[in-house]
Amino acid sequence: MNAGLILGEVLVMFSMQELTPLFSVTKLVNAAYYQLGPDFQWPGERHDFWEVVYVDRGEAVITAEEEEYTLKAWEMVFHCPNEWHNLRAAEGKTAGVVVIAFVCDSPSMEAFRRRIIALGPQERQCLTTIVREAERAYVYFENRAPHVKLVRRDDAPLGAEQVIRANLEQLFIYACRESAAVRAEAPRMNSNALNHHAEMVERTKSFLYAHIHEKITLARVAAEISVSPSHLKRVFREQTGQSVIAYLTDLRVRRAKQMICDHQYNFSQIAEAVGFDSVYYFSARFKKYTGMTPTDYARSVRR
Repeated sequence: MNAGLILGEVLVMFSMQELTPLFSVTKLVNAAYYQLGPDFQWPGERHDFWEVVYVDRGEAVITAEEEEYTLKAWEMVFHCPNEWHNLRAAEGKTAGVVVIAFVCDSPSMEAFRRRIIALGPQERQCLTTIVREAERAYVYFENRAPHVKLVRRDDAPLGAEQVIRANLEQLFIYACRESAAVRAEAPRMNSNALNHHAEMVERTKSFLYAHIHEKITLARVAAEISVSPSHLKRVFREQTGQSVIAYLTDLRVRRAKQMICDHQYNFSQIAEAVGFDSVYYFSARFKKYTGMTPTDYARSVRR
């Protein structure tokens, strides 16, 4: 398509390029983070929309129709519409997983049918944005893995749905471009260096998970895994798109949400269990990350 602009007596022509989307996500069914315990059981399900499962930490055992396989940290699997599927933590372990279910009728989605993809920092940042935005935009009901019922909050951030959609579509474009965690434009590292960095980040996450109730600093974590704080800071951000402390706060807030849903603890007990110095600081951080006070969140999950 062409358009013209007359400058004086000269007709200047412009060429307009169609912005044709490769992916078009039209509906969101679920976008949530879950901690799967070693005793988690689920009978599985089949539905007429797409679903992705991403393992943030630990390992998850995925069943798709008759096939069973292990999904490791930073790997994501696609379940196509009407495919029976199930998941659980690997035997004797726990796993942190992101589950996103959505409607997308774009033919390009067929490239992901029964496909496992290792995600790099950009893809992982898209997932983080999706989950955070969904937590601010929706009240979660029946929030037990893998089920959730989303109800839009009256005070949802402006354009939240578009942010979620844009990041989902961007995630899929990145996934099409890359089948490994190393970005094409990044300096290439040998396999030993890549494995070392991946192990460093996984050990960091495991340490944070195990010591979530304690006072944790970057220096303490670095000393625990025998690297310098500056090196850990750089590698962790490259691999996850987050700082160590931001990841820890995310982890603490997610654990607090689970404890609130259990209805067995008061807020002072929860604050202590997830490593906040006081219930007041816990309440402030919880509201900053979720858009709700702990009291409001507790009320929402009782409805």
